Amino acid sequence: MNKFYLFVLTVLFSAEFKSERQYGIEQQLHAPCCWGGVIAEHDSQLAEMIKVLINNLIQDEFNIETFNNSLTLTYNNKNILEYSKNIIKKNMTDDEIINFFIGIHGERMRALPENKGLGWLTWKLPTFLLIFSLLIGFIIVHQFQNNVTENKQNIDQSKIKSVDEAMRKMGI
Repeated sequence: MNKFYLFVLTVLFSAEFKSERQYGIEQQLHAPCCWGGVIAEHDSQLAEMIKVLINNLIQDEFNIETFNNSLTLTYNNKNILEYSKNIIKKNMTDDEIINFFIGIHGERMRALPENKGLGWLTWKLPTFLLIFSLLIGFIIVHQFQNNVTENKQNIDQSKIKSVDEAMRKMGI
């Protein structure tokens, strides 16, 4: 029962004082309870427990025992505990933490696409479309300016011809 109270206190205090790093990691993971939003904005029990796990992983005073206790309370699954033994270490990067949770819940857990394969296309396509649109816009504007200049020259020539004809009729 002591572990439960420790867990509740950890949840209460970690929710109030999040680092930017923790919030950034939480923004990149979907809440696995309903897949309806990211963990940072979700208040379900599982999302709150995952927030505690993330907090434990990024602490400067990382303690594997505290993490394993939180992991056991969160999932209550020996396979996940075994899986974590090979992956969890001190000073994990954000990507390693995200990939740890993806290893547990699957690729659906990732809220942002990876920057490779089709995910690369997802990240690069908006930039490509912007550059392509600007190029097409430049070509259209350039063509419009050329047409206006040609029409202006044609109008000027027709005015000159009409003035010349009027002057001839007058005998000038």
